[in-house]
Amino acid sequence: MQIKDKKTFTYILAEMASSHEGDAKIAEFIIKSASLAGADGILFQLIDLATYIIPQDEDYKNIKSFYLNQKVWAKLIKKANTLHLDVWANVYDLESAKFCRNKPIKGFKFHSSNLENKDLIREVVKSKKEIHLSVGGMGKEGIEKILKFIYSVNKKAKIHLMYGLQNFPTRPQGINLNFIRELSQKLNLPWGYQDHSEPISSASTYLPVLAISQGASITEKHITHNRALKGHDYEAALNPDEFADFVKNIRMAGKILDKKVNEVSPDELRYRKYKSLMKVVAKKDIKAGQNFGKDNLAVMRAKRGEISGSRLKSLLNKKSRLSYERFEPIKKRELPKVGIFITARLKSKRLPLKIIKPILGKPIVGWMIDRLKHCHITPVVMMTSTNPQDNPLIKITKKKDIKYFRGSEEDVLLRMRDCARKFDVDLIISITADDPFVEPIFIEKMIERYLREKFDFCEIKGLPLGCGAYAVSKNALEKVCDLKDSSDTEIWGPYFRKPGIFKCDVIKVEDPDIFRPQYRVTVDTKEDFKLVTKIFRILSKKKEYFNVYDICQLLDENKDLVKMNVSVQQKKPPKIKIKSI
Repeated sequence: MQIKDKKTFTYILAEMASSHEGDAKIAEFIIKSASLAGADGILFQLIDLATYIIPQDEDYKNIKSFYLNQKVWAKLIKKANTLHLDVWANVYDLESAKFCRNKPIKGFKFHSSNLENKDLIREVVKSKKEIHLSVGGMGKEGIEKILKFIYSVNKKAKIHLMYGLQNFPTRPQGINLNFIRELSQKLNLPWGYQDHSEPISSASTYLPVLAISQGASITEKHITHNRALKGHDYEAALNPDEFADFVKNIRMAGKILDKKVNEVSPDELRYRKYKSLMKVVAKKDIKAGQNFGKDNLAVMRAKRGEISGSRLKSLLNKKSRLSYERFEPIKKRELPKVGIFITARLKSKRLPLKIIKPILGKPIVGWMIDRLKHCHITPVVMMTSTNPQDNPLIKITKKKDIKYFRGSEEDVLLRMRDCARKFDVDLIISITADDPFVEPIFIEKMIERYLREKFDFCEIKGLPLGCGAYAVSKNALEKVCDLKDSSDTEIWGPYFRKPGIFKCDVIKVEDPDIFRPQYRVTVDTKEDFKLVTKIFRILSKKKEYFNVYDICQLLDENKDLVKMNVSVQQKKPPKIKIKSI
């Protein structure tokens, strides 16, 4: 696809045509309105009166009434560029094509009624700019014939097929999206939809939405200054406020269609919480110390219950810590307690104070904490050292309303063990503070795996470096602290991977959309920081909460971003020593 819209799913092109009435001030108003509405580009219709139409033609007087000279068009092109709109030129004659060739425009449009002018086509194709080829009303053979001519002039021509019927207005039943979709697939060319529906009809929105759902990458729509005046090209044109609503609707449709299959939105998470009304309750009276079983537990609707019915199996054959009356919801205390521990220090050398460096006004670790809140797990603990150098981290925890723990400076395992003891957790989800893109979806996967399998240690393989986390049981942590033979445990994963000592588990990423172990989105160097800042700047404009699918898609489509830190080498884990058992 030649057009790469980095902000949105669908490229929206505002067609001004002759709605400007031959008045430069009206043209500027329309251009500004298109920009304010959020269009990506604007389409100008340029004509050289002297070489396009003969004076005797019955349409000459009408066309002359909205004619603008090249000097005016040069100013309008500059105005559109200033307002960050791509400019597209619909040219009808050779002189207009020559005028636009060296102007700062994105590309040209060929109207289907003007494809017999081979000199015009040749001039445009030689410009090497992108081409919108209107094919409405054309048959497959005619389209293939004109494409053959274009490629004979420039075999690398960048072409979009543009489909639409300019009947002013177009009847919805006359549109055949299957034709253009299959033709696009056969010719391996992207396509767009030019809408000319009745402006106030529902078809004015649902036809473009249908088109983008079928694969259209561009939506072209007429815009005018005031349709009530019934000026030039008003029949299918939207007023500025209507065009703004149109853009908003198309953007929303695009966001929905752009979602990855496994993407989980905050709305989805909230709905899951609502849907999980079925909770584990006591089927009959249960005394403390009594074993849980199917004879005394049931899954029933209990809005204020604490344990989802999906976790019933994890309770079976366990001794109850509390006593329950019949129908009383079972407390979370009966499940293994999970805590998220953020390992954080301010002693970094390659990038000093990296985790409190601001991105868009918020420290890196602040972004991480906000992200972890989507897990709905408590406690979330900032696990730092007793060194006064780390005091700024405590201020952040208080501002973000999470817990903190201060322990050993160098021995991270000992600090983690003591933190686990203080907060009485059974399973620790361990995060390093320089990974602001840690993925809550996979934290949930690790917890579910632990409730089923009861591992000692679990890691995720296949995600971009910086999106994963580790999980370790408190019992295994206690054990490793007794066995380790070093007090420098900043990199502690290898202690748990020793064969024959711990039960290790791995969650392997199999989804091809996010299996990207080659990508690096952790923060350890200035190159890392620049990349992560860029990711935040781009994706936070699209959505408040973005996940690993969004990050991988962004990096897949922008290899220049990947190159920003591709040369950074990750620290190698040290050789470890474990005492003889």
